[in-house]
Amino acid sequence: MRTPRFLRLLALLAASATAPALAQNGGQDELWEITMSVQSDGMKMPAMTQNTCAPKGKREERVPMEKNCRTLESKQSGNRSIFKFECVEGADRYTGTGEIEDLGKDAYRGFINSSGTRDGEKFSMRVDMSGKRAGNCTWEDPAKRVAAIENKMKAEMAVMCDNSVARLESGMVFGGPGVAPEALLCRDRQAAFCSRATNELNGIRDRARWDAVQDQYGDRFESACKLCKLDCAAAIGPLCSDAIAKGDWPWVKKYCPEATTLRDQHCAGRDMSYLDPKYVPMCTVLGGTKPGGIKSKPAADSKPADPAKKPSLTDKLKEGADTLKKFLKF
Repeated sequence: MRTPRFLRLLALLAASATAPALAQNGGQDELWEITMSVQSDGMKMPAMTQNTCAPKGKREERVPMEKNCRTLESKQSGNRSIFKFECVEGADRYTGTGEIEDLGKDAYRGFINSSGTRDGEKFSMRVDMSGKRAGNCTWEDPAKRVAAIENKMKAEMAVMCDNSVARLESGMVFGGPGVAPEALLCRDRQAAFCSRATNELNGIRDRARWDAVQDQYGDRFESACKLCKLDCAAAIGPLCSDAIAKGDWPWVKKYCPEATTLRDQHCAGRDMSYLDPKYVPMCTVLGGTKPGGIKSKPAADSKPADPAKKPSLTDKLKEGADTLKKFLKF
């Protein structure tokens, strides 16, 4: 798993940190309290403050650099120190410039701008910093501790990615609109993510299991199907057919695309009191009816007219006229 630029910077800063207790124990080197904020590729990290030990007489060590970086140029102009550097690791290369302004002997401020390629990707980064003297310390080479801290961060990131896969949370795995590449901390877990989504989909055999999956993942499940190009419709189709056949209209309304078609076909704009009785339960749940709306035809098996009802005088006259027409042929 590659360590993203932000995490590698954090590892470097953490490795440079010196416990405040060292300030109490003396030492010949300089303990500085440093506050840094980082912006990269549209993302901004919250400012962080830590204690850092710099070798006595090497105040440029207040600026953390990775072991694969070297200073190309450094010059002093008054109370300003200006420098250029280059970092090369395999095919990756980035360069940068920085400036440190001393605010007396016990405080400073500055910045670093860098850009190039890292982990095969182009990037640009700005680090703003300020520091103040916090006491004395004994300096240790931070390079000895960077690897251990990076490994710890990788382990923590692995747990975080495991949780994203287990919950089918796609943000750090696949990203999305407006998500910077730096936020895709778990991009190498896409196969595991889709494997979990596939297993969940293949395990759906009835409506109860579909309900359980929805309760566990919510909208994330359908999103996972789209990201992994899985056919959720193929799984829910038979379940909807079963729910319709059994008249489980709340389930149909909640999950089935057929709900809209059925509502428009049998319920929309109709008066409930005139509905075919067999559609009443469905329309009660799916909605769309309204008083005074379209009056549906009565069902074929609805109660017929009273056979004992006698025909009216008008009916008799009409029947007689029809009979005369047949005989007289006019």
